[in-house]
Amino acid sequence: MTSPGSLNDRLHGHSAITGQVGLMNPEIGMAAVVPPPDFAVHTHGGTSCGDSSSDSRSPEMPSAKASDRESRIIAEKHRRSQYKAEIDLIMSLLSDIIPTQRKVDKTSVLRLAADKLRNEHVFGDSIKCRHLETWSSAFMKYFDLLGGFMFAVTCRGRIFIVSPNVQEKLGYCHIDLLGQDIYKYVHNEDKDILRFHIYPPELQSGCDESLFKQHHNFHIRFLRAGSKSDPPRYERCRISGMHRRADRATANGVQDEQIIRRQRVRHNRTFSSSGNDFVFIGMVNVLSNALPARLMSPTAYSEYWTRHLLDGRIVQCDQSISLAIGYMTDEVTGTSAFVFMHKEDVRWVICVLRQMYDQSREFGESYYRLMSRSGHFIYMRSRGFLEIDKEKKVQSFVCVNSVIGEEYGKKMMDEMKRKYSVIVHMEKHKEKVSSLDEAPVEHPKRLERIVMHLVEPPASENIDEFKLVAPSKENIITAIKNSEKVVQETGVRFDTRKRKKSESEDTLEQLKRHN
Repeated sequence: MTSPGSLNDRLHGHSAITGQVGLMNPEIGMAAVVPPPDFAVHTHGGTSCGDSSSDSRSPEMPSAKASDRESRIIAEKHRRSQYKAEIDLIMSLLSDIIPTQRKVDKTSVLRLAADKLRNEHVFGDSIKCRHLETWSSAFMKYFDLLGGFMFAVTCRGRIFIVSPNVQEKLGYCHIDLLGQDIYKYVHNEDKDILRFHIYPPELQSGCDESLFKQHHNFHIRFLRAGSKSDPPRYERCRISGMHRRADRATANGVQDEQIIRRQRVRHNRTFSSSGNDFVFIGMVNVLSNALPARLMSPTAYSEYWTRHLLDGRIVQCDQSISLAIGYMTDEVTGTSAFVFMHKEDVRWVICVLRQMYDQSREFGESYYRLMSRSGHFIYMRSRGFLEIDKEKKVQSFVCVNSVIGEEYGKKMMDEMKRKYSVIVHMEKHKEKVSSLDEAPVEHPKRLERIVMHLVEPPASENIDEFKLVAPSKENIITAIKNSEKVVQETGVRFDTRKRKKSESEDTLEQLKRHN
């Protein structure tokens, strides 16, 4: 049996240990009130129950207070709820800045609130129409005409105004830039240039009125938005702007100097303790290409698409034609594509088209030589697709034109000629017309007859065949004349004397047929 003295010593030791632990941590102290396992074993003896119960209540053991911890938790919840309510109240005041569908964190709310106060300080007495939308669509069209975005920074470099079209130019959301340091987005080698213009040396010694009349124009490199894993990419930009004094700036420099001394501002000393009394407002024009060159397809330099009427007139053209063969879209729109082809290849291309019309083929492919803007011939491949409406009427077709190599072009042209040689030789035998001049392209007057033969309706019309909606003869002649003007700019000259003679011969033939 254990003696009563040893039991009291053991309980006293447990109480001392739990008391010391409880002083260090209230939660551990509360758990230490539970008797140890040894106490249950010795109390079953029944010899000294009263002594053990009296000795367990040691005066050195602190009493555990659960209400203190609960009160701290309640106070913390109350503080967080008040903080959230204040943030929500501030966010409601920033409804003209933050869109309703955009979620911002609490730090951004405080940053935008400080930016709003900065705007009130700078433009508080000038801007009266605050009920109007700041960046309206009509106002943004003005920036589209200028080709840049507007920004405003303090002399310390804090951005407090930036137009929303900065996202089109540099990829940043304008809300994320408000209140940020502009030097974080400028190349390290250009920071001194920017600091010299937005924080000129005149602000360090005094404020001269001529400072607000001076126009600044300089170039720096801005960082383009991108992922953190990508290497930084800078865009060369031109900035033009002027300084402005805030509407609610302090009246004199002496009062500001006293504020500077009182607030112990020793670096970037200006006549403004906060740096918001003098701001720089300007326009930024991105000089480098906003889109990387990789986004342009490699085929853009060698491929373009066109839409033609049945007589070959170009009614729509892709911008890539300027990269492929040198012509601009407004030059070739309304002209006949056959005028630009080599005169030895025109009949073969027309033969392919005629086979599509007569045999109701939706697809056709042809190879030929085309005169570029420089006057040289290049080998082309055209894949045409007929545009058929619900009534099986055909008014136009679309061609995908590709520049090919000379060796491959000659090979495919020989194969095309071998395929359609019988038809082309029959057509030549019927007409028996000699060339009018030595021009490398087909003569306009001769081309008129060839195109008129192309758009003639087939001899037999079946139900399953397509119905060709051919343009009028006057439109065909007009398109060929427009093409003749463009071709002559490349250096090709037609024999107009022979052409006039052929025109008179045609009129005589028409009179004979009429008689």
